[in-house]
Amino acid sequence: MGISDRTTADLTLYAEADGSISVDTGSRFVAVGGDDLERILDRLAADGGTLRLLGGTGRADDGDEPLDRESDPGMGAASHVLALAYARGLTVVRDEG
Repeated sequence: MGISDRTTADLTLYAEADGSISVDTGSRFVAVGGDDLERILDRLAADGGTLRLLGGTGRADDGDEPLDRESDPGMGAASHVLALAYARGLTVVRDEG
């Protein structure tokens, strides 16, 4: 049984600091790629589930950092997940801890 074969109506994703996205499999978090992520979210939406999104919070960007430190990959990953979830009409619960 693969990650995309889960049958739960609720799902937890974690936006890692490095910009990767991991799914909670019950015993650990496993990184997923873009196509798998979209299939997982499609299935969650079809089941009427709720997405819990962890991580993806970084420091506030006040504009005084050099250009190579301006972007935060974790925040970018979380924004990407949110955009995909909202496009599918999913309810998202944010837990930034």
